[in-house]
Amino acid sequence: MERRDFIKMLGIAGVNTAAYAACSTYMQEALASTTIVKDMLTASAHCRKGSLADIEHVVILMQENRSFDHYFGTLRGVRGFGDPRPLQLRNGKPVWEQLQDGDYSKDGSITKPYQLPQGATPDGEGAAGGVFLQDPAHDYKSGLAAWNNGLMDQWIPQKGIVSMAHYTERDIPLYFKLARAFTICDAYFCSHNGATDSNRSYFWTGTCNGKAANSYFSGIGNGPRSDWKSYPESLEERGVSWKFYQDGLKWTTDQFAGNYGDNTLEYFKQYKEKTTAIYKKNQSVNSVLRTEVNTPSQFEKDISDNALPAVSWIVAPEAFCEHPKYPPHFGEYYVNEILRALLANKDVWKKTALFITYDENGGFFDHVPPPVPPVTGMDFFASAGLPANFLSEGIKITTTKSNEAGKEEGRDFNSENASKDKPNDAKETESEKQERESTRPLGMGMRVPLLVISPWSAGGRVCSEVFDHTSFISFLDTWIEKRFAAKGEYSKGPSFPNVSSWRKAIAGDLTSTFNFNSEATEAMDTFVDKTVPTKIFTKKEQTDAKAKEKAYFSPQNSDVNADPDVNKPTAMKQDRTQCDLLPVDYDFQVSFAVLPARGSFPASLRFSCVNAGKLGVSLTLYTYDQLGTTFLYSMEGKRPGGYQVTLKDNLFLLNAQSDYRCAVHGPNGYLVEALGNLESPTEAAFNFHYNLSRDEGGKILSFHFPNWPTANGTLKLINAYTGKETMIPNGTKRVDVATEDGWYDVSFVDAVNTDSKFLRRYAGHIENGKMSRTDPAIGMIYDEVTRVYIPAVV
Repeated sequence: MERRDFIKMLGIAGVNTAAYAACSTYMQEALASTTIVKDMLTASAHCRKGSLADIEHVVILMQENRSFDHYFGTLRGVRGFGDPRPLQLRNGKPVWEQLQDGDYSKDGSITKPYQLPQGATPDGEGAAGGVFLQDPAHDYKSGLAAWNNGLMDQWIPQKGIVSMAHYTERDIPLYFKLARAFTICDAYFCSHNGATDSNRSYFWTGTCNGKAANSYFSGIGNGPRSDWKSYPESLEERGVSWKFYQDGLKWTTDQFAGNYGDNTLEYFKQYKEKTTAIYKKNQSVNSVLRTEVNTPSQFEKDISDNALPAVSWIVAPEAFCEHPKYPPHFGEYYVNEILRALLANKDVWKKTALFITYDENGGFFDHVPPPVPPVTGMDFFASAGLPANFLSEGIKITTTKSNEAGKEEGRDFNSENASKDKPNDAKETESEKQERESTRPLGMGMRVPLLVISPWSAGGRVCSEVFDHTSFISFLDTWIEKRFAAKGEYSKGPSFPNVSSWRKAIAGDLTSTFNFNSEATEAMDTFVDKTVPTKIFTKKEQTDAKAKEKAYFSPQNSDVNADPDVNKPTAMKQDRTQCDLLPVDYDFQVSFAVLPARGSFPASLRFSCVNAGKLGVSLTLYTYDQLGTTFLYSMEGKRPGGYQVTLKDNLFLLNAQSDYRCAVHGPNGYLVEALGNLESPTEAAFNFHYNLSRDEGGKILSFHFPNWPTANGTLKLINAYTGKETMIPNGTKRVDVATEDGWYDVSFVDAVNTDSKFLRRYAGHIENGKMSRTDPAIGMIYDEVTRVYIPAVV
């Protein structure tokens, strides 16, 4: 049977269809000829100015095990391989240059992100998107070790060479088309630095309650099941319709059926009660793909019958969920079918928001340090009887301990550390016991992709607000209130209690991913009819795919060296084109000041942060040279009444005769650096304090010096974007700096003593509540000598 295809996209016809060899000819042709993006944009052109209340249907597809850089590191506009302010490793190299042995005290073999080779499929043909790829380690222990307290330097020892592999637009063309046409989030992090079940527990229940392994969920067997409240139960209580769409239940030996065990709620106690409504809605087969040629799937029926619920969760079969070893193209095909179904009823599409994300990074490299609560530092300082200044007052974190019987005590939903319970009947070594009883942060984990596809997210934009899986719960709570309160059907109750105080402060609610102020630019076009036959995978096709899964590709050093960009700077991998950047409400500033030794108190470096923005902020402070460690800080957004939030901490320098060097990384490319030497006269002359202000348009950034020192000295300001140098003599009260699309990167150095190591560097983006443009320095390299951005060249 042939059906009308309302879907006309921007053409992926140029892709080598041999890349789809593991699947059917139909899947190859359907993806190669799909015109879904163009049709969706055409159908969106009618959209008037609106609000969150105009969305009637939220559809969420969570796929498996891909990091942001792994998929989108080369995409224009995002913080990818061309990030001009990447983290610096302990050996002074950028984070891209991972050592294979993980020992940064000496030189060693380096592996940078590398493009998967074309023709790496078992039959030696096609784009890498069709590759059955080796599955890296993605458990909590190796994830925590690769993160390495924020140093981000143990990827290859923990995950292998495969972890540094990445795709390009040629490999995953549909996803790049969607990212260019709608909205992509480049600061969406998985909730937990580990495997599937704990992350999906955050997604559906707001927490994993310290359970940091699949063994607590899908591997529980006959053991005690989790039973804390899930978000679907909250929807049920409020009378909001919801449904799970899945092509089967549980994991099966047939990779084209079932749900790969990814419906984590089935492991919860309350979802075993077969007489309940939540069981029936969660544990029912509601197909997305057709199983008979002439019979639409349940997802198609619900859309065509205008019966799509308010909230829909889609759980894909193994073959289509993108978990290695299965290729990305299988997932693209599955997504294409979802989009086709939605657009088949234009009235439904016009009122729908579709989110596509991934439960975890799957062991694949990502370069951005994730936001992590300071639980380790808090626990260490508390045990030593010392004050810990890592957390602002509005965030509550409850730490736990293990008693003599090996049972954890003190946990609640504000706890952010892994469980300290001793496994039943487990025999532990002393080191294993110490590790279990230590305070280990659960996450956030690494960045994963998030695509937001809706008439109100069209435009090819980037959103750089920090999100995690609990952001979906925050979004649904916010949307339900707006949507149903507008109809008089809902009154706001308390927010979902499982989400911790820290995550509520740091992770946004996804509302910034939409632009409800767009004007229609063209009338609705007539759709181009295109017939694509419905496809059912034959047993032979499924058997062939399973054989290819067993013959998966395992990259070696020779494959790394085969990357055509292997001898080029990593920044050259990324498209330098700018695009629209959605506004987010970050407004914070970090400063450093040297405090000389006083009596028994050694010299220290005063870290201060003031947050005047609506959004909370997580910062990672790196100390190079002296302390050689990291510090984690978290602050909530401004308090009611507009009161700023302030956080201060003193970093005690180990040797008052030596150098210091610190860097603070924050959201949306924020970076502050402080370098100097306590013996240098520059420190006395330039130990200044500053305040920032900006004009309304975000074009001018002003530095104010209220306490300029009396010592003789002259600063030089260097604008990294323009190369302009400005002399700032002693007594100056204010200096203005022109931004580039709201972006700034300003260095203050000693203008007189050229041998001075003194540096204060401030880089970030000015927010003014309006649309701006992505960082123009993406794809360039920061020259640490001249303090300006220069082109990345071989």
